[in-house]
Amino acid sequence: MAILYALVARGTVVLTEHSAAATNAGAVARQVLERLPDGGADSHVSYTQDRYVFHAKRTDGITALCMADDAAGRRIPFAFLEDIHGRFVKTYGRAALTALAYAMNDEFSRVLSQQMDYYSNDPNADRINRMRGEISQGGIDTSPPGNNICRACLHVPWVHLAYLYPVR
Repeated sequence: MAILYALVARGTVVLTEHSAAATNAGAVARQVLERLPDGGADSHVSYTQDRYVFHAKRTDGITALCMADDAAGRRIPFAFLEDIHGRFVKTYGRAALTALAYAMNDEFSRVLSQQMDYYSNDPNADRINRMRGEISQGGIDTSPPGNNICRACLHVPWVHLAYLYPVR
């Protein structure tokens, strides 16, 4: 499984978390939350711990963080974090700005679990590789836009179009 741990937090207050493996990921994740750049600015960062990488995405004061295998790269974990952040904000909205620690854990830890499984195991989770596969199978038209212009009109060179307009 590529993504082994995830949480959503406001500052250093963990609102929900889920772990797919018995590790010390929770303790390390809290240290990562404390190390995130101050000021509440939006950020995307990654920290390495042994053979795992902690990826964090902070937007509008809400941080989504996950621990993934180093082999997972950055694209899949950050796609996961984008998805989780969107789902969390859509579900809880402004309530997340004042919620107590673990207030959303009962409901949202199941979402974390499901999405961790999806992004770790489903090949459709990687949109870029999915698109590459569709292109190689001929499922997507990769010709540049505008290729459906009238072929009969192509015999007129653009230089001669100036003669169609009255000259003053």
